[in-house]
Amino acid sequence: MDPVSQVLARLEYCVQHGTYESLETDWLEIKPVTPTGGAWNSVRESVCAFLNTRGGAVILGVRDEQGPPRRYAFTGYTEDNSGNVSELRNAFRDARNNPLDAADSVMIEVRPFATGQIAIIRVNALPEDRKFCFFQRFAYERVADRDEKIPAHRIQEQEERKREMETYRELRPVEGATLDDLSLQRMNELVLMINKGQSKPIETIKSTLADALSFLINKRFLLKDGQVTTLGMLVCGTNPEDHLLFRSHLDAFVDVPNAIAQDKKTFRDNILQLMELGHGWTLRNIMTGVSPEGGGTMVAEYPDTLIRESINNALAHRDYSINRPVQLTLKPRQSLSIRNPGHLPAELILERPADEIPVRRIFANPRARNPRLADVLKLHNKWEGKGIGMSDLVNCALANEIDLPYYLFHSIDELSLTIPAGQVLDEATELWFELFDGFISERTGNRSLTDEQKIVLAYLLKSEQANREGRYTLALTPSNNHFRAIANLKAYGLIALHPATEQHREVYVVCRELATDDNQGELRAVFGSEFAGLDIIAQETLNMVSLAEKYSHDGGLNAKQVSRLLQTRLPEEFRKRGADEFYRAIRYRIERLAPNKKELETAAADEWVFAPEKMLSMRGSASRPVPRINRAYLNALL
Repeated sequence: MDPVSQVLARLEYCVQHGTYESLETDWLEIKPVTPTGGAWNSVRESVCAFLNTRGGAVILGVRDEQGPPRRYAFTGYTEDNSGNVSELRNAFRDARNNPLDAADSVMIEVRPFATGQIAIIRVNALPEDRKFCFFQRFAYERVADRDEKIPAHRIQEQEERKREMETYRELRPVEGATLDDLSLQRMNELVLMINKGQSKPIETIKSTLADALSFLINKRFLLKDGQVTTLGMLVCGTNPEDHLLFRSHLDAFVDVPNAIAQDKKTFRDNILQLMELGHGWTLRNIMTGVSPEGGGTMVAEYPDTLIRESINNALAHRDYSINRPVQLTLKPRQSLSIRNPGHLPAELILERPADEIPVRRIFANPRARNPRLADVLKLHNKWEGKGIGMSDLVNCALANEIDLPYYLFHSIDELSLTIPAGQVLDEATELWFELFDGFISERTGNRSLTDEQKIVLAYLLKSEQANREGRYTLALTPSNNHFRAIANLKAYGLIALHPATEQHREVYVVCRELATDDNQGELRAVFGSEFAGLDIIAQETLNMVSLAEKYSHDGGLNAKQVSRLLQTRLPEEFRKRGADEFYRAIRYRIERLAPNKKELETAAADEWVFAPEKMLSMRGSASRPVPRINRAYLNALL
């Protein structure tokens, strides 16, 4: 049963029982049949929005009665309305106000329903080279269950993009390739996909390559002069690697320290097969674990849908004029990287690397780099056309299923996406927020942060750190559905807009207190040259203690808390120590820098004990003391 039929079954139940259920989505609109032509404008706006977004369906013949009580009422569809429905195909114009023929994208179906019948208007999204379409001088898009006007700046960007598309790198002829180098079987597989779900076949099965000529030219697999295009070879080539060379290659590596255990695999095939082979190889090589939920189900390092979308997007959007392969590199328990030829459009990138808070952010955009190829991939559910790849990267990070994803630009025509294993809100970041629990509580009015707010805060904190290191991260936008958390964090003063923010491109950064992890300048002012003589573990221990004194509820940290914080913040050589050994190293330095713990036995519970020659003061029990900076240290020496 197709999705529309499923919705109709639920809608009919609501009509029969006089009830209401929220059924409208980003691909479905429910409308009554109105008696006048002017009242059909709402239907035309919805069809326009579906054409400009990713397609959808309008059900005509049911009214949403607001009530109370709210319910669906059947109004029905009759042949008297067929004129208004058929005119939908000619109701739209392009950006230059020329008529836009939508006949191949709008299909009408009439079905029995309740006590009469309804009409279903099925809408396929326009190809990227035909967007945007307009109705009465406005272009609409589908956002959640609403039709909204597309802002002028996006219309202008799309027009510029269409001018870029005129070159169509995917449509460049392949030297030496002929009609005989295409596979009739793969062409017919595509025909079957085109006809799937249609009441009448759109294309016929081809018996010979000669019979397929008009189909191949129409799909741009062949140019009118008979030359095979890159697109044709990618989709239907018999042996594409013979003509496309590395452009039809996918190299896959397992990168481990042991050279003997490293693995490399090169796949050579059509683009659809490369997508499946890359996805399968990654699933076979990533680490898996067992979740106690659901009776012990297997859980992979990365969500399966994210792996598939990331690989598909790399192959769909790469620059096919560059003779280099796409590369997958898997570091077990660390990261999955996808490196491909090409670059991101400049309008997607907002970078201000010289600012006090460096910014390198990328804004998701659904536009296809290879629009004709994207249309083919849509038929195979390999590309959604909503910028869903980048959005899902952010959503998986905000669901705490992966750590912060980032891009690197290796050259003017090569970039890579890295998806780290782990979580955005990991143990180290949780500990960091615990260190600042007093500061956070003061900002929130003693409200506890929700998990969603902490994850968003962690995402922005890690984004700033990554941007400083030259990595490009994905900006949080309304499409990530976390704006309530962002609004609350902004109201608390825990995040703010960066000065580089532009209209329609907001960049958020955490407040300077949370982002500052270095208090050593103040420590040098207190301890002078004595601080420089300490080893790195002692210096960082004092640094954490001083931050806790300023920002934590307790005003200090014990040795166990310091060791957990520093375990992931010190260089690799220190992280290799076992947790117990590292804790003993921290405890030893605190004991060396603090007064004798025996003095705590005679002190009051809230009394800070200090010695003039020691850098730390102590409070609490002798078995678990809490240190803080002894600010009388320098004066005592003088």
